[in-house]
Amino acid sequence: MILHIHGDLNPYYAQTLCLIYFPGSKFGEDEVEADGVPIVDIFVEDRADGIYSRAVIRVGEKRAEADCFVPFSELFPRDRVRKMASGHAVTLAAKDFFGYISPWGLLTGVRPAKVAAQYLESGYGVMKTRKLLTGEYFLNPKKAYLATSVAQTELKLTRGKGDDLCSVYISIPFCPTRCAYCSFISASHRMLKILDDYLALLVEDVKSTFALIRDLGKTVASVYIGGGTPTPLDAQGLETLLAAVAESTDVTALEEFTLEAGRPDTITAEKLEIARRYGVTRISVNPQTLSDEVLGNIGRRHTAADFYRAYEIAAASGIKDINTDLIVGLPGDDFKTFSHTLDEIVALDPSNITVHTFCFKRAADMSKKQGTAFVPDVQSAAKCIQYSQLTLPGAQYKPYYMYRQKNAVGNLENVGYAKPGSACMYNIYMMEEMHSIFGIGAGAVTKLVEHTGGAPRMKRIFAPKYPYEYLRDIEKLRAGDRDAGIPSYADKVHAFFRAGEQEKA
Repeated sequence: MILHIHGDLNPYYAQTLCLIYFPGSKFGEDEVEADGVPIVDIFVEDRADGIYSRAVIRVGEKRAEADCFVPFSELFPRDRVRKMASGHAVTLAAKDFFGYISPWGLLTGVRPAKVAAQYLESGYGVMKTRKLLTGEYFLNPKKAYLATSVAQTELKLTRGKGDDLCSVYISIPFCPTRCAYCSFISASHRMLKILDDYLALLVEDVKSTFALIRDLGKTVASVYIGGGTPTPLDAQGLETLLAAVAESTDVTALEEFTLEAGRPDTITAEKLEIARRYGVTRISVNPQTLSDEVLGNIGRRHTAADFYRAYEIAAASGIKDINTDLIVGLPGDDFKTFSHTLDEIVALDPSNITVHTFCFKRAADMSKKQGTAFVPDVQSAAKCIQYSQLTLPGAQYKPYYMYRQKNAVGNLENVGYAKPGSACMYNIYMMEEMHSIFGIGAGAVTKLVEHTGGAPRMKRIFAPKYPYEYLRDIEKLRAGDRDAGIPSYADKVHAFFRAGEQEKA
């Protein structure tokens, strides 16, 4: 498609707005006007008291336009007001052009509950916040209710927690097989041969990172071991890793300690006994679906029966919290199979249930091999999401965190639900950028966060992406090269927090 921006507007935001109504569009410079090619013009004008925007959508002879003025507000910075004005204009023009508004209105970001939280923290009541979300952001009333509910829960769980806390993410980017929809850096059987070497280096990385955290004077609130699937590690390897964590921090003082066991075909009673012994308080056992046909479609390589076996082991392990992940909109899935899956999972009574929406990812095997062969049923996916959002609260599960992804089916959301007292705090800390997350292992990202008033200061430090790159480069990147003027990982971290101290002074 052709996108013209007239005035000061972030191009990525403008493109994201367009993708809501023209999913899968490309924004190449060489696109030329032709029949069937969408053309969107967005005009943005700064005025003394606010931002004016006008949007024009054209496809062939069909045309729609709308304009909007949003006054400046003490609640939001100028850039947010600019986005709101242009978002209003595009959304209203799209409504005229297509006859509908996306359920999430003009919200394009990953964290839709963030806007609701800002209103609530500024003294707006729940009902007024929902009214603003539907009136100012064009959210469907059900989405406004969901966003506000999540924001309320997050604020309640995180009240009084500050920058002195941090969390740690440890990456085990290996799986026995790669699911067709997955874009994670999950290694093949060939790559599993380097697992022992990877683990040895990872253990040293764990020890040095926790030592750095102690030097900073920060307290570790949560530890999350994810992947891939950490449980391709054999029992001995898992114990080696967990022992390194236990030697580096007081695991009994953690708010939570998660092991993303994930794949049912990697779970054994011995591994979970080791996990419990070293302080793990939360595990994930993820069927995604309980339809064997759908599992086959996505290359999952295990059956529903395998999941039930793994869940029984998990339930008997003594580990406090069990999460199960489900995905709406998978190839071959429909309302009948999804509702059966959800009902069966609810009957098992795990403490956490996370409902994801299928998302097209360029790096996934499904995207590479099938291209556009799989066309999801958007209406069916929306019905499944609605069913989950009606069923789970009735079974005493509250939505506690939420995020959205680009290219998700139907522009829908991913929601984590938890029984009272069982919310995964790491998910909230990570999603809402409340404190620093120290990433360890291949593909992990350290996200440093400091709140100094206004928008938080942030810095990302990326570890090597692939396991073999991690083996080759991590020691050099961790140590840096003082002679060449390349700072070490620790130097980068310390420099970030020194800058924050100077800013506060």
